[in-house]
Formats: sequence, structure tokens, C-alpha cells
Amino acid sequence: MARSLFHLISLAVIGGLSALIYSEIIDTGKRYDVFDLLKKRPLTAVIGAENPIIAQGDPSPLLRAEPLDLNNLGILADMNRALSDLTEAVVPSVVSIDTTTNVNVTRVVPTDPFGLFGYRQDQSYEAPGLGSGVIVTNQGHIVTNHHVVAGVDAIRVTLHDGSQYEAEWIGSDPNVDVAVLQLKAPEGGQLPVIRPLSFGDSDSVRVGEMVLAVGNPFGLSETVTQGIISAKQRELSDGSNDYFQVDAVINPGNSGGPLVNIRGEIIGINVAIFTGQQDVRVWQGIGLAIPANEVKEVFEAIVLGRPLIRGYIGVEVENISRNYAIALGLTSTQGALITNVVSDSPAEEAGLKPGDVILMFDGKPAKNAEEVLARIQSKKAGEVANLSFVRKGEPMEIAVQAIAKSDTNTLKLKSDIAANGQSIAEALGISVGNLSPEQRIALGLPETTAAIVITGVKADSQAAKRFQTGDLIHRINQAPVTDVATFYDLLGSLPQDKTTVMVLSRDGTLIRAFLNP
Repeated sequence: MARSLFHLISLAVIGGLSALIYSEIIDTGKRYDVFDLLKKRPLTAVIGAENPIIAQGDPSPLLRAEPLDLNNLGILADMNRALSDLTEAVVPSVVSIDTTTNVNVTRVVPTDPFGLFGYRQDQSYEAPGLGSGVIVTNQGHIVTNHHVVAGVDAIRVTLHDGSQYEAEWIGSDPNVDVAVLQLKAPEGGQLPVIRPLSFGDSDSVRVGEMVLAVGNPFGLSETVTQGIISAKQRELSDGSNDYFQVDAVINPGNSGGPLVNIRGEIIGINVAIFTGQQDVRVWQGIGLAIPANEVKEVFEAIVLGRPLIRGYIGVEVENISRNYAIALGLTSTQGALITNVVSDSPAEEAGLKPGDVILMFDGKPAKNAEEVLARIQSKKAGEVANLSFVRKGEPMEIAVQAIAKSDTNTLKLKSDIAANGQSIAEALGISVGNLSPEQRIALGLPETTAAIVITGVKADSQAAKRFQTGDLIHRINQAPVTDVATFYDLLGSLPQDKTTVMVLSRDGTLIRAFLNP
């Protein structure tokens, strides 16, 4: 045992002496080894001053590391200043839009512990909404998305200085998703001086151009994001319009805000974000905007009454019923049935006939009649629509060249709704008027009570069976009737598939009148 231990100690001593001799005599390099560590020699002595790195010592220009010159920042400083100036010029023209929608619900209130008996109770609440818009005229016209204000009961706009004003809806084109609002001056007051933005030419926009998106995401007003035009002619679905794709950050609440170029011109209206995953509603690097030329065309049609030019081939279409699909041997109801072909139209010249069923449009499935009409209207004069259709069970294909034609069917205008309401009131046989302060005092009605008065009822009319001169109209489908203009607006926009309830009073007694579609 002692002998083995002696041999181990001898080997260790010999090994240490050999390493020391190698390190001091044989190995003349500057390697850092265990003996350097034992001598407490710092590692930096090897990789620093005692052994300079090759890039600093080698005279070759390819390996020499030149220090950065951080004093020449003129171009970046100018660009930074220009972006700030652009933002300051654009932001005052962008507004935040807050909407409220009156929602009516009916619930059953139990009257016994077991819930076997009860009564219906109508309740209502206000659902808020938000969006963005941009001022485009000195008269306070605002462009936004149709879906931001569609079906809402009240619109309130917040300007750059924090002041708030009511706004009224003027008109929309739901197909393009563009709406026009107008600021309302307060009673006895006037609107402040406002700065509109002008429309740019979106047809001249190039991929790669720098843009700013301004809006009200998640209620964070005057948010500015920067990006570029990533692509053009993007589609949300097979039948949708073409959009600009941008990488500027766009989130819920940006809808209706402007996309501006480096000159501060509106080249698009932000409309949506692309969500690559289901139920993901945040920015993923792809935003979409409606090109400004389409927006301007709709704006001028609504405000200036200029004709709205759309693609036209001369067909009337409707959705395919289940029975018709079975009769034709179709596997689904997708597509559009041609019900009429206009004489001397491009469709007639191409050979389309009533009864043809359009299944494909430009190589993409046609889902329904509305989609087919939207695709036709998006065509420019001279562009060709390639249709795949079925005629008496036989598949066929045809090419139809579109022409440009004035279109008034896609616009929804406040003036049309009011006129429609007036015609409905005339058809009912009633005339109405606002209540004067003296009439309210005589009737004991406070200013906060919504009411107008029936000033006349035509003999032998529908209204003569239920209404009388002097009756007060308070609500239509839970919406308060505050004045005659509101009454006509409510009548003109009544749902065509539901029964309408009009709430009146006569000598203090409430009356419910039901109007069929």
C-alpha cells in the first residue's frame, strides 16, 4: 500500500516538473494557461495591450475597423424634423368619433319562486362605440367608415382642442364602407375654425411610399403611426373592394382615420386589420385602407350631388332559392340568378340570358347576388368580366366588357330617408308639427319629454282608424321623437321585416299603434 502511494506521489512530481519546463523553456508563445492563472496574471493582458487584435494591427483596409462618425447627422435630423412638422400639420384635422346605440331587450320577470309565471319587461341601454374621422371641408364635413356610424342613435365628435360637438350623418356608401358626417353648431353658437385635409391621387401611389396613419385606437386619441405602402389591390374577401396594404400600426378605433402621404394629403381611409388567426383582433403587421380616389368619389356624390360612376354590364340578378337550385341540379345556393338582361347592354351583346346562373366571376366563386353586383360595379370602363355560368344544366363561359354608368342605387342619403319618411306619413294620412313652448305649458309637458303633435288626419285614411288631431307622438320602436325631422328620419328608416310600434298619448292615456312593414 505504502509502495503504491510512493509511486503516485513520484508521478505527480515528475508531471509537474515536466509542465513547468515546457511552459518556461519549450513553449515561448503567449497562451494563457493554468500557470498564468496560478500567477494571477490578468486575462486582459493577453487579449488587450500585450496582444493587440488583428483588425487594429493589420494594415489591410479590408480588416481595419474604422470608428463611426456620429457628427454627420444632418440628413437624419432633417428627416426627423420633417416628420414632426408633418404630424403637427395633420393631427388637428383628425377627430375622434364616439357613438351610442339604443339597444332594447325584453326579459321575463318571474312572479313566483319557481319561475312558472311572470310578465315581460322591456329594458333599454346605450351601447357605446368609437372610431376616427378626418375633416375634409371648412363647413365641417367629416369622412369616416360606414361601419363606424351605421345604425347608431347619436354621434359625438371630439376635435383636436378637446371640444366636443354633435354630428349628423349625411350619407353613406356601404359597399365602399365610406360615410360622411357634418358637425352641428351648438344652439346659438357656431363652429370653431377648422383645418381640412385635401385628397391626394391614390392612383399615383407606389408600393414603398412612406405614410402616416392617424386615429383613435382603443380610445387613445391622436395616435400617429408610421409605415409604408406594403402592397396595392388587396382584398378582404372574394367580392370586396381593393385596398392598400400598409405596415403602419392600425388597431380597433383607427377605423375611419386618414392615411396620409409625406405632403399631408389623404391617400386612404383606414378600414381594417388583417387577422391571421381566429379571434385575434390586434395588429399583426397588416393594415388595410380604402384608396382616396374611391373615397373622394363617394364624398362628392353625397355632398355635391355628382354622379357616382360604376361599372355596368346590364343585368339584374337575385339570390338562388333552394328549390331553384334543386331544379337546376346545383349542389348549393351559391351564385346569382340573372332575372333580366337590359336591351342593347354589354350583357346582351355578349349573349347572357335570363335564367343563367353565374357561379364564377373572374375565376373566383360568386357567393350571392350582392357580391356579383359589387364586383360588376368595381369594374372600370373597358375592363372585362369573365363569367362562368350554367344555362339549362350546361356549364358555359363568357367575357363581358363593362362600361361606365351613373349609379344611384348604392348610396344611402339622409335626405332620401327624410323624404321617404314624409311619403310614409302622407300614405298613413297624417301631418305633424313641433310643439311650441306655449303648447307644452298648456299640456303640462316638460322640455325633457319627447313629443310632437298630430296636426291633421285625412278622412278615410289608415290613420283615421286610430289617430286623431291633437294626439301626441312620443316614440317609434323605443326611439324618442323629439321633433318633426326626427319623426321623418325614424319613419324613413323603419325595418321592412318587422312590425313597428308607435307610442302616442291622448288626454294623458298612452296608445300603442302597430304599423306593418
